[in-house]
Amino acid sequence: MAQREEEEQQSRGFTVLDRRLFTPEGERRRPIEPTEPPKATPRQEAPRAEEATRRRPQEAEAMELPPANFINFVAMLANNALMFLGQIPDPVTQQRHRDLAQAKHTIDTLLMLRDKTRGNLTAQEEQVLQEVLAQLQMAYVSIRRQVG
Repeated sequence: MAQREEEEQQSRGFTVLDRRLFTPEGERRRPIEPTEPPKATPRQEAPRAEEATRRRPQEAEAMELPPANFINFVAMLANNALMFLGQIPDPVTQQRHRDLAQAKHTIDTLLMLRDKTRGNLTAQEEQVLQEVLAQLQMAYVSIRRQVG
């Protein structure tokens, strides 16, 4: 029976040892004698985060990202709104679909950005934001009328 328990313990891959110095009754514990660590069993492990990071530079080189700035952020939100309006295909599935609630939410997010950044934008940023909002709002109203 002891051999079976030992085999089960080794198959689990780890052992939990209570290394506290005192028992719940307050008495000093006997020191734990070191034992051999369980033998590792060969198995397929998931790739570690550092290995995945090593692969990513090649992917990043293949796809250069635009700089992180306000105009690109507005463009990203506008693209999402257009995708939700069914104006452009989903980049993953290449399918067009409409989700008017998400489109409205994205447009509302752009409106909130306009209000919160008022007076802090360059003339170009302000112009891009106003034009994008006007186009998205017109497209939303037009599609909303078609749907009914």
